[in-house]
Amino acid sequence: MKKISLILVSFFISYLSYSQVSFGVKSGINIATTRGMIEYTRLKLGWYGGAFAMIPLDKKIFLQPEILYSSKGTGVRKYTALRSVTNYNYINVPILFGYNIDHKTSLLLGPEVGYLTSVHEIYEDGDNLNVSKSYAPKFDAGLDIGLNYKILKKAGIEIRYNYGFKILYYIDGAGRHVTEFKAGNRVFQIRLNYLF
Repeated sequence: MKKISLILVSFFISYLSYSQVSFGVKSGINIATTRGMIEYTRLKLGWYGGAFAMIPLDKKIFLQPEILYSSKGTGVRKYTALRSVTNYNYINVPILFGYNIDHKTSLLLGPEVGYLTSVHEIYEDGDNLNVSKSYAPKFDAGLDIGLNYKILKKAGIEIRYNYGFKILYYIDGAGRHVTEFKAGNRVFQIRLNYLF
C-alpha cells in the first residue's frame, strides 16, 4: 500500500510540474443572504480573499482549486425593534472546472465546501454577539458558477454565484435542533485575481 501511495504521489507531482501549474491570489466582496433561515432577510456585504491554482488539463479545460476566507450571512430588516446582520465566517474550498471560451474569457463550474469558523450577530445599536454555539453544522456545501475575464495578462475580474445547499440550522435556547429553519447560503461574488 505504501508503494502504491508513493507512486501516486510521485505521478501527481510529476504531472503538476509538467502541466505548468500557475498560482495566484484573489480578493473581493460578497453580496450574501440565506434562504429559509429567517423571514425578514436583506442582503449584506462581506469580503473574502485567498489563494488559488490553475492546473491545465488541455488547451481549453483547466482545474482551479482554491482556499478562501469568506464572510457570508444575512441582514435582518425586522428583528424586535432593531436591524441586525449575521456574519457566517467560513474557510471555503471550491474545486472548479474551467473552460476557456476565448483567450480572455473563461467559464467556471464546480462544488464548494466550507468550514464555519464563527457566527456573529451585529445590531445597529453596536452590540456584537458571538453566537457560534447556536449553529451546530460546521460544514457547508454548495455549487459555484462563474465567469472570469482577463483585464491584463496576469490580472482578471471574476463574477460568481454560490448556491448553498440547505445545511444551515441553529440550536435554540433549550438545545433543540430547529429543523423548520434549515437554510442555505446564497452569495453573489465580485473579485479581482492575480496570477504570479
